[in-house]
Amino acid sequence: MSGELQTIRRLYRNSWRLRTSAVLGDPVAAVQNLARGSDGHAAYERIRSRGDLVRGRSGLCMSATYSVCDEVLRDNRFLVAPTSTRRLKLTPLPEQQTDFLVHPLDDSLASANLPEHTQLRKRVAPLFGGARMRARRAFVEELVERQLDRLDTDEAVDLIGEFALRIPSLVIAELLGLPTSDHDRFARWGIEFGATVDGARSAGERRRVHVLLAELTDYFAAATAARRRDPGDDMISALTSAVDDGVMSEAGLVSTCQALLIGGFVTTANIIGNAVTALSAQPEQHERFAAEPDRAADVVEETLRWEAPAQYSVRIAGEDMELAGHHIRRGTPVVALLAAANRDPEVFDDPARFDLDRPNARDHLSFAAGVHYCLGAGLARMEGEIALRGLYRRYPGLRRAGALTYCPSRVIRGPQRLMVRTR
Repeated sequence: MSGELQTIRRLYRNSWRLRTSAVLGDPVAAVQNLARGSDGHAAYERIRSRGDLVRGRSGLCMSATYSVCDEVLRDNRFLVAPTSTRRLKLTPLPEQQTDFLVHPLDDSLASANLPEHTQLRKRVAPLFGGARMRARRAFVEELVERQLDRLDTDEAVDLIGEFALRIPSLVIAELLGLPTSDHDRFARWGIEFGATVDGARSAGERRRVHVLLAELTDYFAAATAARRRDPGDDMISALTSAVDDGVMSEAGLVSTCQALLIGGFVTTANIIGNAVTALSAQPEQHERFAAEPDRAADVVEETLRWEAPAQYSVRIAGEDMELAGHHIRRGTPVVALLAAANRDPEVFDDPARFDLDRPNARDHLSFAAGVHYCLGAGLARMEGEIALRGLYRRYPGLRRAGALTYCPSRVIRGPQRLMVRTR
């Protein structure tokens, strides 16, 4: 996710107007009016049928075309929309330990535009370098084997809670230098964040978001202070130097740590959940993978293409420009429908089919593109590959067993609960 939360929330204001526009045939409003947690691909296809770039009655533009989405993501004239707790009118709660409140996408790398983004990325990118990730591979493999034991039961078990969330939350905790005993707390934060990323629906939900941000801020303010006193070989210790050098503010450090934690495991959990969902629906593909679990990398890439963990990304035109034959005025939000671009028939043959043999599956846009290409893509791929290989090698007969509940979000797409049987 890029730093576009505030813009996303603005997209869903005046919901009655959206519903009215959708009923009157506005395909952009129809996408905005999707039920949370629902499959949006039919609505995305209506956008595609209207052209490469579609402008809604509100002035918002959307594209389901791969080439246009790729262009928007790579063109630095399009800006990420910065989130701000000031704009969200959030203030510290009375019970908070810190005297400031930040959001995971507030003042962090995800919400920065050039040239600030370049400075921040130079500090964060080495933490996800190939050598560092390869050094963690054995740790991930050992972790997966231990977690697979939790699924060894005659009863139906929730694959998300017992496996898909646990793997990446424990890995990112180790990378950040946080106690792995806190992983249940991390998983809860990730679930709550994903459920509210496109806006709270009630006063009660707004309060819960406020409490969530307070918990995150307090936790990471304490963690970063501890690393200053006793630095180690971890990401938080490495990032404190960016504050010392004036590249990042103290609040930005806390925000960046939050973003690394949540982004570091939500995507991987959704890769695992979406892969199992897809394979369960297509027995032929399931049988092939169960017979050849070393094709896990192919499963990861096709899963990312078939069901993007983040369904879309928003950019703001930083100047007047032309895009796909349309004049776009400065300040216009443009929604790149990543999930739709990944099923563009001009790029992917038979795009609705989940196909392990797809030769260009890795061309998907699920990790975005350009300067905001996901820094954690390599980590997510490695975790997903190791987890899925181990899962289907140990339990080749893995199958759905009832309830499948998706994250209640229009942005985040992945199972929140997925009951399976391993025997």
